[in-house]
Amino acid sequence: MKKRSLVVITSLALFAAACSGSKETAKPKPGAVVTTAEMPVAEEAGNNAKFSINVIADSSGKQGVYTVAANSGPYSLTSQFTMPKGGEDFEPLIKKGSVANTFVIGFKVADDTTFYDYFEVSSKRDTIRMKYLKAYSFQ
Repeated sequence: MKKRSLVVITSLALFAAACSGSKETAKPKPGAVVTTAEMPVAEEAGNNAKFSINVIADSSGKQGVYTVAANSGPYSLTSQFTMPKGGEDFEPLIKKGSVANTFVIGFKVADDTTFYDYFEVSSKRDTIRMKYLKAYSFQ
């Protein structure tokens, strides 16, 4: 009887420890494409041109640093952005912007459905632009 109780208590303790672990997301491997998006270029509808972006985990392994590779027809641009302080583990997400040929990279915070706009990538004719939209700190 004591042996059975010990097994049950040990099993419950292990189960509780597994359930109380951190909810940290898996960190992407350096160089891995984290998310991607694509849309037709509005001005080039007849040519089937596409505007696309790839968000790639930093190849040096720095947590919260991402490379953005954008292509719009024959034009391309690569840049980087860093997630906010305290939000290095947030997963970057992409949505279409309110203006044509625009993507907004942002994130969601645990237990919150709000999409936080953070970084914008836009294309107009022969120009691709990237810029931060807002600043956040999660300390």
